[in-house]
Amino acid sequence: MHTPPFISHSPLPGGETGRAAHACMSALAPESGLPLAHASPRRALGTMVPSLKQGGAVVARMRKVDAQAPPLSDGDAWDVGASAGAWAVRYRHAATQAEKPLLYLCSAASLPALRALLVESGERGIVCSDAETHASRWPKGVQPALPAWLAAQHNCMPFDPATGEEVRAILRSALETLYLEQQSGYYYLATHDDDTDVVVAPLSAADAAAASLGMYRVSPPGPAPCRVRLCGAGRMLAVVAAAARLLQEDWDIVAQVWSCPSYTRLARDAQAAEQWNLRHPRATPRLAHVRRCLDDNTAPVIAVTGYGQHIAGQIGGHVSGRFIAVGADAMMEVSAPWLAVTALKALADDGALPLQFVEYALRRYALL
Repeated sequence: MHTPPFISHSPLPGGETGRAAHACMSALAPESGLPLAHASPRRALGTMVPSLKQGGAVVARMRKVDAQAPPLSDGDAWDVGASAGAWAVRYRHAATQAEKPLLYLCSAASLPALRALLVESGERGIVCSDAETHASRWPKGVQPALPAWLAAQHNCMPFDPATGEEVRAILRSALETLYLEQQSGYYYLATHDDDTDVVVAPLSAADAAAASLGMYRVSPPGPAPCRVRLCGAGRMLAVVAAAARLLQEDWDIVAQVWSCPSYTRLARDAQAAEQWNLRHPRATPRLAHVRRCLDDNTAPVIAVTGYGQHIAGQIGGHVSGRFIAVGADAMMEVSAPWLAVTALKALADDGALPLQFVEYALRRYALL
């Protein structure tokens, strides 16, 4: 089931923007040969941008919004070399005003800075922020109000990709949704700069599609039954994968690992499915993506985010079995040992493990 992600507005016309979107889709195709397997989301975008700039129609759509961003070092591909004035679109002729940039690269750390960008973009396009890569006292480099506000904007689809391959999948989905299907709204991608070995191969077509819907399975299926499901977004996917290794190596507990680039999309899709089923009681029920992924058993689900735990908590009401959301506002450090202990405690609370396992783990990892 494909649930339209945005509220309905009159779509912007196609024309030159549509042709630019097709050019971008081709440049980002898996067979394009872009080296994204180990690249961080930020570096992957830097790799993609030169490919997107090859067509004249595409380069005219590129803007870097410099509000409060530090100078870029020489050779940083994030500097797309677009117009010197970040807000040049406001001076364009009224007849071409609908032709906005497809992609905005920014470092907006506060809600006012982001909203200023959205005013200029007409709340249209793909906004990629690297605020997380700059020193900050806030989780993921942004004021806590920003992710909460994004999650509440129904014309926005926020993502927190973990890898360069996820960025590719999300960008292609966004281009198709916004400019080929002509749906309204905008996408927001938070990008970090940590390379990861969690996903080293290009995503399959099925995994890329699932990632754009909010989640896909990272760990391969094995012969032993899964006892706990660990979900992570952005940088937290690597932490979740490390926790799964601890559970396997130290406690002989098999954990599934899921990448969740958008807890918000998963929650909205689940809510839409519930509303459709309520209005069509005699029809075959629609199954939300999060339920297709996680409803095969009742093993505990631990969802982790680098934002406040309420972002991951959005899917809690749509998951069978025990659910625990962990975020940057947790009382404990979000680390692999703590997540392993959290998983053991969830299993103990379900009666699947003796409670002594939790005490042993706390001492083993020196967490007391």
